[in-house]
Amino acid sequence: MGGSSQKRSIKEKRQNIRHYCTKPIEFFVENRSFLGFIKNESRGGLFIETRGPFAVGQAITVTYPTPLGPDQKRTGKIVKLSPEGIGIQFSWPGYCK
Repeated sequence: MGGSSQKRSIKEKRQNIRHYCTKPIEFFVENRSFLGFIKNESRGGLFIETRGPFAVGQAITVTYPTPLGPDQKRTGKIVKLSPEGIGIQFSWPGYCK
């Protein structure tokens, strides 16, 4: 029973719908280039499957294609670390998918 209320609270925190995908991406943290795959995206951020020496709070810049254009540059910060990759929150929510 406690597990379902925990799942509900996580869901309630989400402000945007996730779109699951697998897209290659290059991104920059502290002026270093990294590669990974976008595993899900929303107006508010991305989850990138990657490996690296990352920390919560680090600034990140990503450039990837959206319906608004081939090279949409977005900035944000790392808000989640996991063994699979990093969750990022955009500075300004915008279009995805």
